[in-house]
Amino acid sequence: MNKRERVYAALEGQSVDRVPLSLWRHFHKQDTTPTGLASATLAFYHAYDFDLIKLTPSGFYAIADWGAQISPGKDDDHPPRLKKPVVKDPEDWRDLAGLNPSEGNYGDVLEAIGLIKNQLEEDDAPLLMTIFSPMTTAYKLAGDRLFDHLENHATDVHIGLATIAETTSRFADLTLEAGADGIFFASQLSRADMLSLEMCQTFVVRYDLIALERVQTQPAPLVVHLHGEKPYFETVNQYPAHAVSWHNHETGPSLKEALSLTDKTLMAGLDRTTLEQSTPNEVASQAREALADTGGQRLILAPACVIPPNTPLENLQAIAEVDRSTK
Repeated sequence: MNKRERVYAALEGQSVDRVPLSLWRHFHKQDTTPTGLASATLAFYHAYDFDLIKLTPSGFYAIADWGAQISPGKDDDHPPRLKKPVVKDPEDWRDLAGLNPSEGNYGDVLEAIGLIKNQLEEDDAPLLMTIFSPMTTAYKLAGDRLFDHLENHATDVHIGLATIAETTSRFADLTLEAGADGIFFASQLSRADMLSLEMCQTFVVRYDLIALERVQTQPAPLVVHLHGEKPYFETVNQYPAHAVSWHNHETGPSLKEALSLTDKTLMAGLDRTTLEQSTPNEVASQAREALADTGGQRLILAPACVIPPNTPLENLQAIAEVDRSTK
């Protein structure tokens, strides 16, 4: 199997010759330009021969065009910082205007996608673009004041989320036109330590499905990432997704439990702390444990989230060298 065949088979729950592998990280200094982001992403991919590429722009890329003031990181180890929230008062949600996602910062990301695809062969690794869920974008725009607005000014938030969802939907569609093979859809608030299940359904799942309306009509891989502790894991079954990503070592469910909770492929298995702080042998052992727990089926071996930028290179190499054969 080539990389594309391997990944697509895994996403469909079919047998593979070896379990696909993907790792991703931020490049805080280099992601400030399309060329820098594309070059850094490709260099990381080629260094470890991954089966799947996840494009990971700045965590603030989705809010920059709404007027966010961002202090850039001084190097790849230091993330950018938001100087102040864009949304302060409840009525600010009503003032959000829909964006043209082919221009501005969104346009820069589309350019980076094109640059990457132009340097990949037809049988090379598929490319997933990171798209933030509308509520995740809302949280980036407002910070913790979002929770007060949800409780006391829900109508205002609904209006804002509708605007964000439409822009997100249009941008997700454009990423596929630009050359991305699929979507890595990141939801940072589908979790019990931040929202009740009822609020998650009302404000997260509802607008996520609106944001995904365009892409779900296309034969494009969709991975839903449930970020953080205590995720409402089974909400993934409401999405037109092929796979689910979550922090399986930091919170539940385990890989074995997840296999019985969803029929989606599991994109997980590697712990970020282990990658950063353990030995190459310990890192490789954790990878082999994930393969054993799943029998190598319905699995893309991957970290819970972006790996720390100072992860030792020998640990990354140890992961790449693990025998992932399913034969």
